[in-house]
Amino acid sequence: MQENYSYWLVTKLKEKLGLKTDSDIAEKIDGLNQGNVAHIKAGRRHLTPEQALYIAQECNLDVGEVLVRLDMEKTKSEAVRVALGGVLKRIAGAVAGIVLIMGLMTTPASDDSLAVS
Repeated sequence: MQENYSYWLVTKLKEKLGLKTDSDIAEKIDGLNQGNVAHIKAGRRHLTPEQALYIAQECNLDVGEVLVRLDMEKTKSEAVRVALGGVLKRIAGAVAGIVLIMGLMTTPASDDSLAVS
C-alpha cells in the first residue's frame, strides 16, 4: 500500500483532470481547500470516505478497494490494519476470479470440425 494513500488518490485525480496546482485540485473536491491538500500531502489529514468515493468514480478505480485502503491508512491499530488487509486480498481474489470467468466466456471454443478446408 502507498505510504500516503490519500495523497496518492489526490495526485491520481490531478493527473486525470490535467490539473497543475493543489489549489486547482482543491476546487474540484468538495470540502477541500489548498490548506487541506497541504495537510494531506504531509500526512496530517486524510480524505473523507465521500471524497475518496468521488475520486474513485472519477478515476475509474475500484470503490471497495479505495475505501478499504483509506480505512487502512486512517486506523491506528495494527490489528485492524491487518484485518482490513485480509478484506482487500479477498476483494482482489474475487475480482481476479470474475475476470477469469469473463475471459473464458468470451473466448471462442475451438472446434476443428468447423474448420474450412
